[in-house]
Amino acid sequence: MHLSPWFRAEPDIPSMKEAKDTQGLIRLLSHPDLDTQWKAAQALGTLGGPALDDLIRELDHHDVSVRLGIIEALGEIGDAGAAPPLQGILAVDPGSEIRWAAALALGNLGGTGTIPSLMKALRDPDKYVRFGAATALERLAWEPGSDDEKALLLIARQEWPSLLSLGARATHPLLQATRDRDPAIRARAVDTLGELGDARGAEACDLVLRDPDSEVRWRATLAFPRCGIPLMHLPMGLVRRPRIGKSPFIAALLNLFFLGLGYSYLDRWYGLVIFQVNLTAIVLASLVWGPLLPYLASYSLSAVFAVQTWFSARGVAEEGME
Repeated sequence: MHLSPWFRAEPDIPSMKEAKDTQGLIRLLSHPDLDTQWKAAQALGTLGGPALDDLIRELDHHDVSVRLGIIEALGEIGDAGAAPPLQGILAVDPGSEIRWAAALALGNLGGTGTIPSLMKALRDPDKYVRFGAATALERLAWEPGSDDEKALLLIARQEWPSLLSLGARATHPLLQATRDRDPAIRARAVDTLGELGDARGAEACDLVLRDPDSEVRWRATLAFPRCGIPLMHLPMGLVRRPRIGKSPFIAALLNLFFLGLGYSYLDRWYGLVIFQVNLTAIVLASLVWGPLLPYLASYSLSAVFAVQTWFSARGVAEEGME
């Protein structure tokens, strides 16, 4: 593979910085060596205002490493002129790492103009972005103006015990956290709701008991009785959880028409062996008695196996309760 010269030799970053070679340093942000990337980003950060326009122009670069390095450099420069494009990235960029870096960079710019966008990022669907926003707000010496904002800040920092000091005022943000994309966050939110014991925690009961993650469902089973939800209501919620295992019906149908393939569908090693033995037996028996009798005998046998497979697969699916 052909490599450009700056990939072959170790780049002379100090000389490039002295020459104010902004474009050369930006190219180094995609260097295969991570240490070189960091040094290039730091060098760009020390160039200050003269590099600002070039860096902002390259913010939509196709390479993620380059974009991250540019955002880091903008944060190091700390020029308020970088705030609008960084706020736009934080609001809409699809990359969670990019939004996270933008939040951290905004915290380095100073002033209060970036605080509203960072406060909004406390509700970002990604936990890393929320943590970055919380860190940036701390750098800007921001203080929550309401209990709801304080709860969002504590959830972003994952300071779960501190939420208990808010009492029932933390319930609504915690209910929102039970919808988080990360099962670990959902589980901790459920735990904290249980410790708070607020009856409004019942609002999350149906959602969390149907959570696809078994650990979240188990935490809910332990937590919700402390919120006043009767134990007898929990099985009704749990039975509505998504079934993500193998289908007993498909396994039984395969074994009925193609004896052995139902077991293969269930990831059992002997499925193909049974399929080959049954097929060979049908072929050999057909040479002696014709095709009708062997196939009738095979389907009679496979019907028994199909029933056994259905019960077996159903038992495995029900183990998803754990």
